[in-house]
Amino acid sequence: QQQQQQQQQQQQQPSLWNTLQTGLVTGVVACSIAFNAANAVSGGGLDYAGIDISGQSFANGNYKGKDFTQVIAKGTTFAKSNLQGCRFYKAFLVNTDFSGSDLRGASLEDTSMDGASLRDAIASGAYFGASLVDAKDLTNADFTDAQLPIKTIPLVCEREDVKGVNPVTGVDTRDSLMCP
Repeated sequence: QQQQQQQQQQQQQPSLWNTLQTGLVTGVVACSIAFNAANAVSGGGLDYAGIDISGQSFANGNYKGKDFTQVIAKGTTFAKSNLQGCRFYKAFLVNTDFSGSDLRGASLEDTSMDGASLRDAIASGAYFGASLVDAKDLTNADFTDAQLPIKTIPLVCEREDVKGVNPVTGVDTRDSLMCP
């Protein structure tokens, strides 16, 4: 009888070990799935951040919420694209075409925008740095509730191309910037 009890105990021990192993593996997998799901919900990932997309066309696309942080986009076109909520923080946007694009809520802070075109763009609620002054064309752009450095606003308002009415929103460019 003692031998039978010992054999039963030995048979139960591997079963207990297997249960612990299975529980551990299940826990790791569950944590991994939860982490990946959280990343998917929060928009995790780098999207286009930190890469060179110079000269490429992103025209007529939907890039809502994408991350373009520190991207090099010299001569890139985003014309007529949905760029709502995109992050272009510290991006190199020299000669980039944003004409007719939807930049509502986008972050374009600390960027290089020399020669960039924002003609007909909707930039309501977007965040800009001082380099907006270096953009090539601001005609018909809607900057309603956009955030600009306080010292930049008078410089932007002095420009001859800060005029016209946005063809989509019907908002006057000078009014949207609260120019005198």
